[in-house]
Amino acid sequence: MEIQKSHHEYKSASIEHQIVLIAENIRTPENAGMIMRLADAFGIQQLFFVGEHAVELSTKVKRASRNTYKTVNFQYIADATEIVTDFTNEGFTPIALEITNSSKPLKAFKAKKNQKFVVIVGGERQGVSETLLKMCTEHYHIPMFGKNSSINVVNALAVGLYKITENH
Repeated sequence: MEIQKSHHEYKSASIEHQIVLIAENIRTPENAGMIMRLADAFGIQQLFFVGEHAVELSTKVKRASRNTYKTVNFQYIADATEIVTDFTNEGFTPIALEITNSSKPLKAFKAKKNQKFVVIVGGERQGVSETLLKMCTEHYHIPMFGKNSSINVVNALAVGLYKITENH
């Protein structure tokens, strides 16, 4: 008989991927906390909450993060252009999870061995800004099969990070 393990019994792989995550203009505290949780779950190297509308670390954010705010390397910054430029100069490939006129379906994503990424997701209202989209070498979208053209940023990020790290 299979029995579900408790959280204390499970040992993670403890891999830190060479992935930097930029979450632009995330307004909802619960989304910010869950993004921290995903950053922890997928071994993200560094997380940047960006923009004038980025939600601050609050009780709601902490609660939604399930205490990963204590272990994830994150910071708040006003503008990401310098960060993207710096990481690109260090050999990171900037990609956006956003539907655009040039985006490819996420299933087309292929990483080279040891490739480093800056993954950019956008806020609940406007998505990734045009400024950051222009800095990305590629854009990827999750194909939708219903009537809506998008899903919640946290859900999209979970799908995206799974695909990006599956063979990394």
